[in-house]
Amino acid sequence: MLPRWPWSLILSDVNQPAVALMLLTIFAVAGASPGTPEPVEEEPVLDVVLVRGEHPGPALWKVSAGDHTLWIMGEVETLPSRMRWRSKDFEGLLKKSQELLVDESDRVPEPRDRGEFRVILNAAKLPRGQTLQALMSPAMYARAEAVQKTFKTRWMSDDERPWAAASRIYHGARRSLELVDFSARERATGLARKANVRITTLQFTPTFAEHLGYLDSAQGDDCVSRVVEVLEDGGNGMRRLANAWSIGDIDQLRDLVPAYELTNEFWGINAFIYCYRGGPERARAFFELRTAAWLKESERVLRDHQCTIAVMPIGWLVAPDGYVVQMRARGYEVVEPE
Repeated sequence: MLPRWPWSLILSDVNQPAVALMLLTIFAVAGASPGTPEPVEEEPVLDVVLVRGEHPGPALWKVSAGDHTLWIMGEVETLPSRMRWRSKDFEGLLKKSQELLVDESDRVPEPRDRGEFRVILNAAKLPRGQTLQALMSPAMYARAEAVQKTFKTRWMSDDERPWAAASRIYHGARRSLELVDFSARERATGLARKANVRITTLQFTPTFAEHLGYLDSAQGDDCVSRVVEVLEDGGNGMRRLANAWSIGDIDQLRDLVPAYELTNEFWGINAFIYCYRGGPERARAFFELRTAAWLKESERVLRDHQCTIAVMPIGWLVAPDGYVVQMRARGYEVVEPE
């Protein structure tokens, strides 16, 4: 999936021309040109070997109301660069389904033209007189600096906003870890179109201008802390998570998702969401809206269809107070994969 991040992160580095735009953003903010060679540095020592080849991912969650069934794929954000996801079970169930449910509410508006792209570049820069270090706590700044040194990424410029600095660290680290963007929802949508399956998309996305305002007002530590947390172990946790999803190890996923999935998207809100939703109040409102929409749509398809399939963040499915608990509380039977 596309990372739930500001523009320089949301531009996928594996499946669309927008990667060029992302690279331009990084180089422009850094004050370098795309032709500037990267220094040859020693890569971090990695203990976890990434899986390769074709793998099916985890089995699906099954929600039932009598003989009506909703099958759910839990997705993660990154996978090994040399792994190819192919699930014949998922494809077979999709073809039998009357509807596909996906959620695009975590997407943020992308620039529509060169003018808006330049607005983004300007937005990444702090007003004269402000510094990145001053916007972050000393402890978080030191931790972010240590992560940057581990992965030898271009360092955060002191005149850029925290979300841009976090973007630089994250993308540089992910390249070093040989992980790439992944979107099960995009794959499912493409398969559904080929099979003529109805697609319902949940989406509560702010306007371009609104999102710029959110980022302008974001607290420094909110935008950086989650990136630092998932990378402080040198990236092995992210690699283990990518492997666990690839081979469908549910027990490992239950342990690794809370610790290493970038946005930590459990059934709730956190500092990362504060960053790109405009603070705690808007983040809570977004969470409540998204929760209500998913529960309403789930109940609708279980009432109206014999078979439905959905894709949602896996954190919702393994959270102790998440979607599974919510559906059981409404009287539905939920069978979890093993």
